[in-house]
Amino acid sequence: MAQRLHRLGNFAAHHKWVVLGAWAIALIAVIGLVKTEGANTSNNLELPGTDSQAATDLLQERFPPQQNGQNPIIFEAPRGEKVTDAENKSAIQESFDAMKKLPHVYSATSPFSQRGQSQISKDKRIAFLTVLLNIGNEKVTEGLAQRFLNAAEPARKAGMKVAAGGQIGSELSEPETGSSDLIGLIAAMLILTFTFGTLVAMGMAIMPAVLGLLVGLSLIGLLGHVTEVPTIAPTLGTMIGLGVGIDYALFMVSRYRTHRAEGMSTEDAIATSVGTTGTAIVFAGTTVILALVTLLIAGIPLVTSLGYASAFAVLTAVLAAISLLPALLALVGDRIDSIALPAFLHPKPKPADQGFWGRWAAFVTGNPGRAVALMLAVLIPLMVPFFSLELGQEDIGATPKDTTERQAYDLLAKGFGPGYNGPLLVAVNLGDEPAKPSEEFNKQYAKAQDLQTQLEEEQAQGETGAESLQRSADALEAQESALLAEKDALETKAGDLKTEKGRLQKNATRLSKQRGILTQLEPLVGEAVALVRQAATLAAEAAELVARIERIQAAEERTTDRVRLAQLQRREEQLQDQLNGVRDQQKELNQQGKELAGEVKRLKDEATKLGGEAFGIAIMAAETAAQALTLVKAKNKLIQQAANLKVKAANLNTQKVQLEALQQQAAVQQQQAEKLKNTLTQELTLAGGDKRGTDTRLVNLQEGLTDAVGVALVSPPGINDDGNAAVFTVISDTDPADQDTADLVNTIRDYVIPQEAEGEDMEAHLGGSTAGNLDLADAITSTLFLVIFAVVALGFLVLLMAFRSFIVATQAVIAIVLAVSAAFGVLTAIFQFGWGISLVGIDTAGDSVPIASYVPLIMFAVLFGLSMDYQVFLMSQIEHARAGTKGNRSAVRLGLAAGGRVISAAALIMMSVFGSFILNGDPTVKQFGVGLSVGVFLAALAVLLFAPAIMTMAGEAAWWVPKWADRFLPHIDIEGTSAEEDDGNLDGQTRSKRDSMKL
Repeated sequence: MAQRLHRLGNFAAHHKWVVLGAWAIALIAVIGLVKTEGANTSNNLELPGTDSQAATDLLQERFPPQQNGQNPIIFEAPRGEKVTDAENKSAIQESFDAMKKLPHVYSATSPFSQRGQSQISKDKRIAFLTVLLNIGNEKVTEGLAQRFLNAAEPARKAGMKVAAGGQIGSELSEPETGSSDLIGLIAAMLILTFTFGTLVAMGMAIMPAVLGLLVGLSLIGLLGHVTEVPTIAPTLGTMIGLGVGIDYALFMVSRYRTHRAEGMSTEDAIATSVGTTGTAIVFAGTTVILALVTLLIAGIPLVTSLGYASAFAVLTAVLAAISLLPALLALVGDRIDSIALPAFLHPKPKPADQGFWGRWAAFVTGNPGRAVALMLAVLIPLMVPFFSLELGQEDIGATPKDTTERQAYDLLAKGFGPGYNGPLLVAVNLGDEPAKPSEEFNKQYAKAQDLQTQLEEEQAQGETGAESLQRSADALEAQESALLAEKDALETKAGDLKTEKGRLQKNATRLSKQRGILTQLEPLVGEAVALVRQAATLAAEAAELVARIERIQAAEERTTDRVRLAQLQRREEQLQDQLNGVRDQQKELNQQGKELAGEVKRLKDEATKLGGEAFGIAIMAAETAAQALTLVKAKNKLIQQAANLKVKAANLNTQKVQLEALQQQAAVQQQQAEKLKNTLTQELTLAGGDKRGTDTRLVNLQEGLTDAVGVALVSPPGINDDGNAAVFTVISDTDPADQDTADLVNTIRDYVIPQEAEGEDMEAHLGGSTAGNLDLADAITSTLFLVIFAVVALGFLVLLMAFRSFIVATQAVIAIVLAVSAAFGVLTAIFQFGWGISLVGIDTAGDSVPIASYVPLIMFAVLFGLSMDYQVFLMSQIEHARAGTKGNRSAVRLGLAAGGRVISAAALIMMSVFGSFILNGDPTVKQFGVGLSVGVFLAALAVLLFAPAIMTMAGEAAWWVPKWADRFLPHIDIEGTSAEEDDGNLDGQTRSKRDSMKL
């Protein structure tokens, strides 16, 4: 391989424009493809074999697009106002109508709809609408997401705060990495400038790293069209690609400058550098790539995708270092040391065995035991928190407050509770028996219909009876008014009679002469008066009898005792007989009145003879008597009519009592109907307005979910058209990252679903992003040590093959594992324990932030690969020194002194790049930034302290390998010795000079 790389370097040196043109074409092509096709990333979480994936698959198969999840758009009314105020409600509804018209909207639910009643907070200050898209999350672009936020402009104009959650919010909240990249790049440039002492050399290390990274990121973006790539992959690729790209360029430029200092021509120096350091770069890069690809063993698509994406960034960094960088070096030529720093900023390099690194190497090789103890004293305390590491999930509640997804998170938690930020989805497979209304519901529904029909009939009957009763009452009132009028007329006539009597009495003096005649008339008048009195007495008796009869009739209507009823009826008959007797007497009086009228007529005839005034007076007296008799008759008639009216009134009262009884019965039935209606309404509400939701299987599961500890709300079931699948949304009392939420997930899966599904034709799975992240954590936990073992075993074999030394490989594996474990400890202390979490720029309501489950796994692979790089470079230096010196201790000292400066510079660059990403707003990126930067520091410290100390303590045994292994292990030329040997213009003395000048 060294010879092939030597020829590649030679080609690049002599055909620099061809190489640069090829890279320009490749760069333009991939960037153009990304601009045309787009960089496709998503947060879709596929976990084959898990319960959450089973839920997603079921929804995707039978209830699409429910598997995509809802996207909430949240509105908060201004202080002192409510979302239900007319203006705010109108603005939200207008925003809702605008969103419904946007492309890819499958359905949307307004907070003011019947189904969206739970989408308004109790204080009515916050509301949210939900949007379900008919495309997968990976196809939601930033442009589409922005259109939804723009559609809420009416709400913003009304003074409301608007925020978006779900995939829409996530797409609009991806933190910019530009500032982190720039800071890391500037730090690397400063380190390279002080390392090389010239700005041109620094530029030669930066340019290929940046250009290689651009190609790598473009490939990662295009990879998303072939397989799902997480949204964090480009950021992770930037961190790793930029770091290793600059490091590899640093090694290459350092070797090139050394060869130029030895007197080589530009072309030979390039070819030799590519053949030697290029071989180490390829080997180191391959080691990192293998460590990342080994993540495939985990069997987790998310982790595998992150590994592939990061591997692309490393691959392009290696290609840029062995092809683009040589062409750039050929382009610069002798100007590599141009624009040098002032001497006081860059002292003249001292020989490798002198200066700081010479003293460092002397201390380590002279005191290997102390060096090991010092290393362990640093690592062991840092490792302690690692044993408390708990894998969690990404916490949106720790993202920057200026992002819309964090604002949505806070508003939902404020208005509805933290559980609304991570709803759980229970997907139900109803098997071969589709959902249908329960028998109990059907019975209640039929009973409600019967009651309704009966009530309608009774209501119609009651209305008819009430109308008839009202008409009768109106007629009685009219008759009563007529009787009152007649009574008034009679009273007027009686008054007239009294007046006439007085006038007659005044004329009595003038009529004395007719006294005789009048004397004859007096008996008649007395008889008339007696008749009037007797008629009045009889009328009073008749009225009394009528009243008593009415009372007996009323008693008959009320009594239910047959004996009592018979007695009353007999009494009524007796009184009726008495009434008839009175009426007969009235008839006799009438007859006597007629006879008296005849006698008066006779006297009138006699009075005619008397003539004059006396006769007229007699006539007037007789007429007065006759009028009095007529009044008596009229009065008797009125009394009879009044009695009849009272009888009719009694009958009406009886009808009224009967009607009221009917109305009371109807009221009781109405209450029963209302109660049954409320029961049906409640059942239908719980069923989401779908009768099929009353299926006993769904009802029992819904009740079981509701009764589970930690559940705040269970939505009505959503049932597909075929009725063979349903979905419940479960809201927990705690936020998605809380351990109580994880306990709830386990409770539902281990107890609720099995109990409710037992013996039923039903299968249920718990999914959603929260459950998926917990499944991811469980999957990573179960495979973590397998992946670690595979990566460690692979690293051990690679080092064993590279250096054919059991001690080299063993100490490297131990050192790397200890360093990575210590880095995990620091990560745990800062994020999980919350020690100094504010120092890394995280603003969260809690005291800590969960460590994303995939962070430790990816960190281990990356750090192991990068640590292997440092091990390879150091051991190659020691091996090279060992070939020209006597004794292992001396070789270790010279190798450490020669490689210390470059390895430390490379580590500082890597730390700067990784550390700059702590400024990124994404908490997960911060975790990578902290973990990787600390890990690189500890890995470099282990390489510069622990590894040489162990090699010194092992002596010559450090290079021992079992004979059986020696026969099978391939020979790998890490430093490209064969390429140097092919370069005939270097003699031993020149090579020795070169070796002493290596950094």
